[in-house]
Amino acid sequence: MARKKTILKSQILETAYQVVKTEGFEGFTARNIAKKMDCSTQPIYLEFKSMDDLKQELVVKVKTYIDETIYEKERTEEPLINMCLNYIHFSKDEPVFFKALFFESQMDTDQMHNISLNKMMELFKQNDGTKELTEAEQIKLFKNIWITVHGTAVLVAQGFLKFNEKDGTDYIKQALQRSVPGYMVN
Repeated sequence: MARKKTILKSQILETAYQVVKTEGFEGFTARNIAKKMDCSTQPIYLEFKSMDDLKQELVVKVKTYIDETIYEKERTEEPLINMCLNYIHFSKDEPVFFKALFFESQMDTDQMHNISLNKMMELFKQNDGTKELTEAEQIKLFKNIWITVHGTAVLVAQGFLKFNEKDGTDYIKQALQRSVPGYMVN
């Protein structure tokens, strides 16, 4: 009779996720994950071909978390402003996790960048001030805004800037108005 699996793939993924959230990628080793699960590394390598395979599944879990938890908080009546503020709040509230995702070169940087790009492109298509722009114009607008947003988030995560939501909102509005002539933000 075959032994029943006691450690599931989903449990390994969740533990790896929690490790990266609390320790960054410094703790993302098979031994450390196994230690947190109180098991050997064998179940990890039975469920995942390699640590890179586990990391790729982790990217999917991270994307879901950012899309469904971070970006969905309503802070203002303006969805574009909310998205930007939520990103900055993420860097303030979870600096270890933010740094692991956006500073350390452990995750696919294009995939991580595209989470925010794709979300903002969705919002541009719904916004009266940006939906008529071409895709190239929307991408350029994203880059112009994201310099302010990501730069602020990095400074906040590193502890170099104390985040003030009113000031952050003003910076984002200025970036929008500078980048889209005639764009009005409440």
